[in-house]
Amino acid sequence: MSKIIDTKDWCIKDTNSIISFETTSGGGWEKWDRYISIEGKKAFHIGNICGTCSFFFERLGGANGSNQGISPKEISEEFRKGITNLEDVFLSKVSLILPSGDYKVLLNEVIPEFIELGTEKDYFSNEQVQVWGMNSFWGLPHYPKVKYYRGITKELSNNSKLFEFIVPTFPVGWLEEETIEMYKSLISKEVKPTALCLSVLDIKEPADYEEETKHIQHWCLTHYIIDGHHKVFSAATQNQPITLLSFLATKEGIADRNDLSSLLDNLKTV
Repeated sequence: MSKIIDTKDWCIKDTNSIISFETTSGGGWEKWDRYISIEGKKAFHIGNICGTCSFFFERLGGANGSNQGISPKEISEEFRKGITNLEDVFLSKVSLILPSGDYKVLLNEVIPEFIELGTEKDYFSNEQVQVWGMNSFWGLPHYPKVKYYRGITKELSNNSKLFEFIVPTFPVGWLEEETIEMYKSLISKEVKPTALCLSVLDIKEPADYEEETKHIQHWCLTHYIIDGHHKVFSAATQNQPITLLSFLATKEGIADRNDLSSLLDNLKTV
């Protein structure tokens, strides 16, 4: 389950954020691989610019030092209680810790489902293999190096499907049990705390595929958790909703503005 509560266009300029989007060259292209970096170190490989290549994300070494939330204290309490709408003053405070750029800001409610890699719920071992097959070099499914969560999966048309991912910066084993229990208690009282995410939409479709293959076009909406790991895990263990404040970067994914508008329309009708 995932549904939009509120949306807003937002621009962040001249921040001193420790988080950044980066690209590197490859295959004859000046910009090929895309990354999210923290303090100048690559934390996630978030795919390439190829629209026919398979979607992927992969946790990198730059995420190892990021085992604490990075939200300013003045907004942490509001995240703990859960926000219910998008106010400019609050978004301005949040913007201080995010990279410069243009965004679609989404406040959406989601029930996260924790995914064990290699199981029947793992996108990379199932839905992706059905369309792109195994990794051509290794002969194996993609391995993202971190367990993740899934949100909504929704058919958009006979040929396209939406997949929502919520990706932690650090693994579950680093979470503090006392904080987990605190959020479980809040969530059991129908409080919906808010996690902060930096998000990207990639639309991927293979150049070659079997004629009978269904849903060849994958709309992959990925939320990288900036702050709120304990909240997301606690909600997943109780199968209860929380909210995500997602800054969806409009120029960092494999999608244009029309695609982003279509995405929002589809999420509003869930």
